[in-house]
Amino acid sequence: MVITNHASDRIRERCGLPKKAVERNVKLAIEKGLTHHESNGKLRKYFEYLSIYNGVAREIRLYSNHVYIFGKNEWLITVLPLPNEHKAAMQKAMKRKYA
Repeated sequence: MVITNHASDRIRERCGLPKKAVERNVKLAIEKGLTHHESNGKLRKYFEYLSIYNGVAREIRLYSNHVYIFGKNEWLITVLPLPNEHKAAMQKAMKRKYA
């Protein structure tokens, strides 16, 4: 796993984490984050939109109300905030995953 400088800056800016917590947060996103296959409905369509829009995204994870976009060789490219309209669907999907 490689975290680009841009991704590190975005995590610190958007998640409010200190520099030392960035790598730990990304590992948690990989391990416990929601994948495309674990979603459904509007949330799945949002995953598809992100993969088409970004083009370079090999893997997308949702974790802690943020979207983690990974490129090839598990490079973290950027982190985006999850839109409010998808937060309830993410919570339901996380409950299904860990029930």
